[in-house]
This record gives sequence, structure tokens and C-alpha cells, in this order.
Amino acid sequence: MNVLSILILSILYSYGIILLYITYLARKKREMGAFTNNLANAIILIISITINVILITVFNLSDEEFIIFPFNALMIGFVIVFFPLFFLFVRRENIKIKKHIENSNKTEIQSLKELPLKYDIYRKLTHLVALGVIFFYFTLGFLIQNVFVDLLEFIPGFISRIFQIGGDIMIFTQNLVVFLVGISLIGLLTADIVRILAPKIYPLKQVNQILREKELHLRLGPHISMGIGCFSIILLYGLIQPIGPVLICTSMAMSIFGDTSSNLVGRMIGRRKIRKINKTYEGLVAGIIVSFFSGISVLYLLRNFYSFNILGLLLIPFIGAMIIGLLDYIDLEIDDNLSFNFCLSTIFFTISVSFF
Repeated sequence: MNVLSILILSILYSYGIILLYITYLARKKREMGAFTNNLANAIILIISITINVILITVFNLSDEEFIIFPFNALMIGFVIVFFPLFFLFVRRENIKIKKHIENSNKTEIQSLKELPLKYDIYRKLTHLVALGVIFFYFTLGFLIQNVFVDLLEFIPGFISRIFQIGGDIMIFTQNLVVFLVGISLIGLLTADIVRILAPKIYPLKQVNQILREKELHLRLGPHISMGIGCFSIILLYGLIQPIGPVLICTSMAMSIFGDTSSNLVGRMIGRRKIRKINKTYEGLVAGIIVSFFSGISVLYLLRNFYSFNILGLLLIPFIGAMIIGLLDYIDLEIDDNLSFNFCLSTIFFTISVSFF
């Protein structure tokens, strides 16, 4: 494993350790919901990275030195540029506070137990960004490889060899997706860690408007759970080509559309509450139905990459939809964005390897 790979692994593990520290703080302050959610995020992040490294270095499941390769240099470049820029934003926020331009109480813009509908819609729309993974895996990734190949013709050979753009297109798109999701996760984690540990100098206070009351303190934001959920399943199952990426994209689509439809339908027309939680049976049924059909749609659209028989085409989305319904009904303290993605992809992969 080369130096850049080790450096990237060190950065990712550092974030895992920081998440464990935040988890400890939540436990210390008796915020048990935040403790459970943060612990799940930290463990899944650390375990997925570790298993990925073991699969590559011990079992030689891939010829790459680390899953991000050949984008190691680009990721290090992102880190070098991002951290100073983010520090400038934090410093500017600190200067504003010292000059009393902003009231320090503004770190908690809203404290409503239930978000206004428009903010809930904004919140769900941000999740749709994860659908870009599908396009990078199966459409844009192909075009980007061609662009890289053309550009590298003008770069000296010793530099072009760093990227090694040739070879299996699915391996290239896998590396591309890990790179893009990885840098997104680094950016999001950095911002959320500052929001939790130093809220006064958090430079993105407007983001607090789409956070629920329980997410304003020591609990990681839903975008972090989404990022870790996507990143972990890509690391764990993306190496198994081509079925891994197909199942990853299916689980992401089902999770996003199922969760979004359940929330919005429950908010707009839901009447019958599930126990004493803020969810309704109407929303639950809507989430199950929409996730089922979105799963069938994705598997059908990606049939040229990996084709399931009619039983698999129906059974996998059906099982996934039932899991989404069950998790939604149980209402775990763990964020849906993490539990849906991780549980669905793991079960899909197990079923597919065992029976299809």
C-alpha cells in the first residue's frame, strides 16, 4: 500500500475516532438518542473501511492498492484545498461574533419539535443528491474515463501512470464513485463536527433550519448518516462487479424514495398515528409501495449490467420494501438514512449471492 493510500486511510480513521469522541460526549450528557445514532455511524464507518482494506490487501479481491486508487492524489489535493478554505470560513464567523454582528444564540435558529413542511421538503430534496451515484456508476463514469484518457495524452508519462485510467470500466467507475462520495463525506463531516463541538463558530448556521430539535445538539445530522450509509456500502459491496454496484444503486433508490414518500405522505394526508411516534400508517404504506416500485425500476433499467430473472426482479424489491416498512414502524434511534441503506444493501447482497 502506497503512502497516499495510508495517508487517506489515516484521515478516514481520524474521523471515525472523532465520531467515537462525540458519541462519548452524548453518553456523558445523557443524550441517549444521539449516543445510539452516533455510535452506529462511527462503527459502520470504521468497520467498512477496515473490511475494504482487508479484502484488498489480504484476499486480493482487487488489484488496486486501495479502493480510492487511482484518485488518491486527487483526494489528497481536495483535502489540501478544503481545510484552509473551511478554516477561513470558521475564522470569519469567529470575527463576526467578536464584533457582535451576530447574536451567539443564533446557533439554534429553530427549536420546533416538528419542522415546517417546506423545510422537510428541502431536507428530503438534499437526499436526492445520492442518486447521482447511479449516474456516475453507469453513465457519467464512462464519459469521465474517456475525458481522463484524452487529457492524459498531454501529460508526461510518469504523471499519467499515477492515475492508471485504463482497464475495466466498472473498476474505474467504482473508484470514481468512492472518490466523489469520499470527498463529500469529508466535507460534510468536517462541518458537522464543528457544528457539534464549536457551535458558535459554525459557519453554516442556516443549515440548522432543516435540522430537527434533537439534531441541533450532539446528534450527527441526517446528511452525515446518508453520507456514511452510502460510503460504507460502496466500500463493502462495490468491489464485487457488476452485481455490487447494481444492488448498491437499488438499495439507495429504494431508501431515498421510500423515506421521502413516507415522510411527505404522512405529513400531508396522514391521519392514523403509529403508537405515539410522529409517523402515520398512511405514510408507512406509501413508503413501502413507492420503495417497491422504485426497486423494480432500477433493477430493470440496469438489466444490461446484471440481469435478474423475474423472481429476483420482484423478490428483491419486495423484501427491501418490507424491511423499509419494518424499520419505519420500529422507529429506531438510528437515522433512517443509515439503517435503510446499510440493511437493504447487506440483505440484497446476501440473497443475491445465495440464490441468484
